[in-house]
Amino acid sequence: MYTPASDALPVAPSLLRRFAERFALIAFGLYHLPLFINNYPSLGGGGFNETGLAPRWGHLFTPPAVWVARNVLHVARITQNSYQGDNGDVSEEYARLLLAVAIGVIGALAWAFADRRRPKGKWVESTLRVLLRYSIVLGIMSYAIAKLLPQQFPPVPITTLETRVGDLSPMMLLWTFMEYSRAYAFFGGVMEFLAVALLCFRRTATLGALLAVAVMTNVALLNYAYGVPVKLYATMITISAAVLVLYDARRLFDFFVRGRAVAIDRSSTWLQDSMSPAWRNTIKTVGVGSVMLSSIVAMAPTLHRPADSPLDGAWVVTASNAATPWRRMVVSPFGVVLTTSDSLVGCGRTPGRGTASVLSLRCRGGRTAELKWARVQDTLQLDGTFAGAPLHVTATHVGRGSYNLMKSQFKWIVE
Repeated sequence: MYTPASDALPVAPSLLRRFAERFALIAFGLYHLPLFINNYPSLGGGGFNETGLAPRWGHLFTPPAVWVARNVLHVARITQNSYQGDNGDVSEEYARLLLAVAIGVIGALAWAFADRRRPKGKWVESTLRVLLRYSIVLGIMSYAIAKLLPQQFPPVPITTLETRVGDLSPMMLLWTFMEYSRAYAFFGGVMEFLAVALLCFRRTATLGALLAVAVMTNVALLNYAYGVPVKLYATMITISAAVLVLYDARRLFDFFVRGRAVAIDRSSTWLQDSMSPAWRNTIKTVGVGSVMLSSIVAMAPTLHRPADSPLDGAWVVTASNAATPWRRMVVSPFGVVLTTSDSLVGCGRTPGRGTASVLSLRCRGGRTAELKWARVQDTLQLDGTFAGAPLHVTATHVGRGSYNLMKSQFKWIVE
């Protein structure tokens, strides 16, 4: 039996509240359900694998959303990104949200009318709270772990250090800001993880929801301000947390604003009455623990960077006989970025011919290069051909510590 928080008899919720709760349960359920398996990075969630179970699960919900995008939102061109089954800001995602809202309105009206003779529906409120709590928990768990490891914000790459601020995209500017300070990125992960932990328990769920509203509002605003293509998902997580806070808004107002004592809510829910604590804890541990384990398994291998080869890093060109003089170059296992006197040239590395001391490149415009390299301490010599012309280059290595950004140290006192 349900035990009310006070001696007063429970009051049947108003028609408006019954409609709002049923709408929220249907609409939030339809929005979060297609993204459920997307919370598992080891199954391809979060873009870790485009052919994993998570994208395939998302594909089940793609056709109706694509139809709505084309025929209702009149999106002229549906890109391939709409078929990835992920949670990006694609037209399919907005169409699916619109579809969830429409079905939620129709379903809630029909449900409220059919249920008018039994208006209490206490299980609807408790089910909605559980749905929202664990949608947030499972949704931001992998993001928290990605910041703690760190996988989402690793150290600033040398290619970024070599890029002018004005040439960075807004998203890359934000990523550089987060990558620069390991302490701040770690703090962000701690706050997200703390919200997850608090939401896992009914007694601390309100505090967890308050923390989630604060943390995810900041994340959503950063996504909006810097063009990160996960704006819709961050917004929906924030709204989900806000709905949880709304349930306790009166009690929070009495405590924090009026300074009144607030009684502990000892009422039970249908879930508590229908399932033993052992089963509830088992399901909770398996659900939350599986997402945590999946995140760690998928992200841990990405933390082990291969050892740098003698070629890798940034180089200042001190001598070059190229028709368009080279000024700087950045070499990575994937390619080379050349800064010439009038442009920036990107080249991909191709398998070298013969020995490992040959650098083979394929650059934009169909240009190719075969360069034999030799490094003596911090000096690099390149000899060969570039775009069919002989090339000789001498360059000096640039260490990470030579950049002003990386030289800066934290100071308690600044005079």
